[in-house]
Amino acid sequence: MDGVSLGFGVVSAVLQTYTAVTSACDVYLSVREFPSTYRELRTAFMVERYRLEQWGEQMLSDVQQERLEQSQHNVAVWRLFKAVFDAMWAAFQESDKTLDDFGHIAGVPKSGHSSDLQLLESMQISVKQPPKRSVLGLARTVKFVLRDKKKMETLIKELCYWNDSLEKMTSKLEQESMRRRLRVKFSTGNVDDLEQLQAAAALLQHRDLEKMASARTVIERGYSTETPSQPPDADTTPSGPITPHAESNFRLEMNQLDWHGLPFMTDQSRATATYRGEGIIVDWRLCRDNTWRRQNPQAFRQRTENLTKVLNSDLKALNLAVLHCVGYLDQSLMVTGYAFRVPPEANPRQKPINLHQLLTSVTKPSDVPDLGDRFELAKILVSTVFEILNIGWLHKNIQPKNVLFWPEPGTKDHWDLSKPYLVGFDISRPNQPDEVSEKPLSGLDDDIYRHPNYRAENSPSFLPSFDMYSLGIMLFEIGIWRNVGYQGNRRSSGSSWRPNLQTHTSDPHFIEKVIMNGPVMDLRRYVGVKYRDAVLACLSQDFDAIWDPARAFESAEARLQCFAAEVQTRVVDVIAVCRA
Repeated sequence: MDGVSLGFGVVSAVLQTYTAVTSACDVYLSVREFPSTYRELRTAFMVERYRLEQWGEQMLSDVQQERLEQSQHNVAVWRLFKAVFDAMWAAFQESDKTLDDFGHIAGVPKSGHSSDLQLLESMQISVKQPPKRSVLGLARTVKFVLRDKKKMETLIKELCYWNDSLEKMTSKLEQESMRRRLRVKFSTGNVDDLEQLQAAAALLQHRDLEKMASARTVIERGYSTETPSQPPDADTTPSGPITPHAESNFRLEMNQLDWHGLPFMTDQSRATATYRGEGIIVDWRLCRDNTWRRQNPQAFRQRTENLTKVLNSDLKALNLAVLHCVGYLDQSLMVTGYAFRVPPEANPRQKPINLHQLLTSVTKPSDVPDLGDRFELAKILVSTVFEILNIGWLHKNIQPKNVLFWPEPGTKDHWDLSKPYLVGFDISRPNQPDEVSEKPLSGLDDDIYRHPNYRAENSPSFLPSFDMYSLGIMLFEIGIWRNVGYQGNRRSSGSSWRPNLQTHTSDPHFIEKVIMNGPVMDLRRYVGVKYRDAVLACLSQDFDAIWDPARAFESAEARLQCFAAEVQTRVVDVIAVCRA
């Protein structure tokens, strides 16, 4: 038998078995009257069903089939697919007694009298279109389909194992993309659903899904209650001697820290100290107008506690480029400081440098980092902003001054671009339409990173797309490795190794008029078409349209999921494939 005909037979068998497995999943999920103690199993089943669907869309598309059928060598790949799906189907067949009981109640013959596919098809139809007298029968199906919780748990764990096996047959980039889509799919503002998701993710050891659900639960609970959040449980706090102050939640007093210098607003609004034997950096910030804080002290304290608790959690599974927050300090209602652990590899007495300083200190071509290093920096920042938005939080102050780097061990001025840390969360808030949006105390150099619709005094409420706009400007700067508002040495600025930029003004549409009409389009010469297109997606303001009130969505969550899916497709996944 030749490779083509053999491959065709294997492919056909794979598609048939895949369809049978997905149909079997749908049969279980069609039973909605789950007991409360079984809800996490239903959620776990939904997670694995979606993972299987994602894999199918990725690997069983017509394009992939054509690619894999081109040579006999790929027949082995299809046989491997077939083996996995056969194992999945076998897991369902081990529960055939459960399926037969379900079919008996629904009036379907046992599997021995019909093919598996016919049985599943009949069962699915009988559930979706029940006869008039089957109401009692459908209620009783819960007893049969879910009578053995342990069996259900075992089945779901087996499906998870084989889904893991399928994912390992894809590239690392494809795996990361599918995991992001999984987190977007199950991110919700419903606390009950988040708790079920957290339990289901823990059962299946999906650490990223579990931590996403945990962080968003903190945010949603804090938003819906007037009581400040309590410190996190011990098992969610990274190991180490630092723990929040027990008597005042996360609030720290100035005299609890051993300051390395002046503790107040110095050195780009940051100060260093030692707290319980570990290096700390305090990010001091001022808001432009403290009216809301004065009139709503409880709400302000709640927001501060909430953010501290989220940043105090173990978020490593989400690969967020953020520091571990140990508490906050108050100088006044105008000035709040968040205290962060310095990175474990850093010298606590060495001060960090920010991205703005790196971008404005270039005087010769050798000062520009390698393209591969710039790509890695862009990928980490894009992924971090994306995950922050997906858990229901708005940063609101994305700019180079809020991206920190520490010197590599044993050096004083060698900065590892693969280890950036995003700070500047002082005016951040939950992504809720009725939340008050504070503005930072800033100058023209800072305002240039703000969305043009948000720079006016009477601007609309901050939107997630505004964070993407700010990120787009920073991605542009990383691509050409220069600050958009800084000319520097005139001779170097006119050199051919970097594009010349006009000095910015207070015009809120400076980016549109100057950057978008030339330098961004020219960006492909420096970083390629894919990177340029991702920058254009951020700066074009296309993402704003998703948040247009005139655009109808079933719910706020549906709107956020649509937004996140667009951002992933047009920015995150595009930047992820950039290579030097």
